[in-house]
Parts: sequence; structure tokens; C-alpha cells
Amino acid sequence: MTRFYDGAFLEKSLSADVAIRAMAAGFDAEAAGKTRLPPRIDTPTGKGFIRVMPAVLDDVMGLKVMTLVEGSGNRYLVLLYDVHTGGLLALFDADELTRVRTAAVTALAGMAMVDAPPQRLGLIGTGFEAVGHLRMLAGVWPLAEVKVFSPNAQRRTRFAELMSRELGITVTAVASAADALRGQSVVVLATKAKVPVIDGNDLEPGAVVLSIGSTRLDLRELDNTSLARASVVVVDDPQMVQLESADIAETIAAGLLDPARIQALSHVRRDGIVRMPGGDVSIFKSVGTALQDLALARTIYQDAALVAEAVTLPELTRLKPFSAKAFDMAEAPV
Repeated sequence: MTRFYDGAFLEKSLSADVAIRAMAAGFDAEAAGKTRLPPRIDTPTGKGFIRVMPAVLDDVMGLKVMTLVEGSGNRYLVLLYDVHTGGLLALFDADELTRVRTAAVTALAGMAMVDAPPQRLGLIGTGFEAVGHLRMLAGVWPLAEVKVFSPNAQRRTRFAELMSRELGITVTAVASAADALRGQSVVVLATKAKVPVIDGNDLEPGAVVLSIGSTRLDLRELDNTSLARASVVVVDDPQMVQLESADIAETIAAGLLDPARIQALSHVRRDGIVRMPGGDVSIFKSVGTALQDLALARTIYQDAALVAEAVTLPELTRLKPFSAKAFDMAEAPV
């Protein structure tokens, strides 16, 4: 039998604790060599693209399928399989799953990178991801004050009002990105911008910048100055970030960022962060991976409290048996 978890159910059921626990397990499995993550596949459609992201995470395997239609939006589907049987365990409408796991990864990185839990932070962005990140970070840090900026004055004011009320903290809309960064030891960037949203000269010495935008080569969030000031760039996946984030790829190509400064979050969690001389800020750059989706999907699937509300479907994929002691991929049945 296969379970289906819809977006509305996940929106009301997913907690920060569950998500952070799942992400920690996923990165620890990666550090232990129990994962496989090939490059994702993007195929243009003329109106956007379809993306397929396969991965293996210890005892489960699967993929995420994402579609983007310009002017319309995104859809996400995660498929979770059992490594030992090949059976399809569950399907997930993954918009909320994506938002929560993205914020949980950022929270893990932030907890590994900051010296002490901050009470204040600067936030650039007021959209879907900004909401998820502020909720997550307010749950793991004793935040009391947030300065937020986005180019639309009405949206940033409304965001500040709603999040202040929801979280019980002071969220203040400010008139510029520089105002949001001023005096902040921690800065969060959560945008879909095509040009950098901050001037690296505005960052305070020693600041930690958590950047989750610029997940494609046609997007930019960090400017070259910010990355040139970095003593370390912690990333969710070094290969994916260099292939897919214009922030990183273009700054390396310009000779302003030494790839030796890039450190995987899985290694930072295991071995600690190593800041190199010659920089005075620390940056986290995330592009998201299917491993993160599978880690949260597996945790949801295994949570007995969430099983009852899932929709149970009949077996969706019929087994085509064959006999063989061993085979290579070239000889596998088709």
C-alpha cells in the first residue's frame, strides 16, 4: 500500500522540531557516506521547466519532481521508495514540505555558525520562504526584534504586522536593505531576485549571512563584495551550489571566491566550522537537494501520529520480477 500526504495536511502537521530532527539525520547520513546524490535534471519547456531530483538516503530512495510555469508558479511532488523492495511507500504534495525543510536546513546552518543565539536579525524578503524562515528561526532562537526589507513598501509593512502578531516579537519594516543589515550579527536573505539584494559593504564585520535564494543560474541574491569578504561559505552541497547558484558560480569565475573556502554543512556538523584568514563575514548558501526532501519525507512516513490522517492508496507500481544474482545497469530489464 502507498500513502499520500497532501499539502493542507502537511501545513497543519509539520513542526519545526520534526523538520530539524529530519534534516540533522539526513546530513549525518551524508557525512557517514550513506547517501547518493546525482546532479538534478532540468528540461526547459518553453514556458518554464520540469526538474527531476533523484537521491538515495540510507534505507530509502526517491525523487522530487518540480514544475515551473512562468507567470503561474511551481508544483512539487516527492516520491519515497523502500531501498530493499523498490516499493513506493508514499507520495507527498511537497510545497509545504519544501518550505519547512528549507527553513530547517537554514536553522541547522545558523546554529552551527553563530557563536551565541541572537535576539535580533535582519531579513530581506517577505514572500513564502521568508515567512517559513522567520517562523523556524523564531522557534530555535530567542528572537525579540527583526528588521525586514523588501522593495514593495506595502508588502513589507503588512508582513511586519502579521509576523509580529503571530510570533509575539517586534518585526519592523525598514526603508532599505542597508537599514535591515545595520548593526545585525545575523542576516537572512530569502528572495527570488535576479540581481543582488544587498551591498556587501553594508554587512557588519563578523556577520553571519544565511542566503537561500539564487538557486538557479538566472538568479542572484548575494553580490560579489559579500562573497569576497567571506572567511567561509558553508553550503548544503558543494557540487550543486557551484553548478546551480549564480551567486557562487559567478563569484568563483570572477576570481573573488576561492572554492577552498566552501565547506559542506555535513562536515561542519561533524568536524566544526573552519574560518580562513582574509575574510570577516561567514555565509551560508543553500540550493536545496532531494536528500533533504527524502529525509523529511521519511520522518513523516515513520511518524505513527501522522499515519492516521494520510490517504491510503492501492499499490501504484506493479512488480516486474526477474531472476539474477547480480547485474549491472547496462543489463537491467527495460
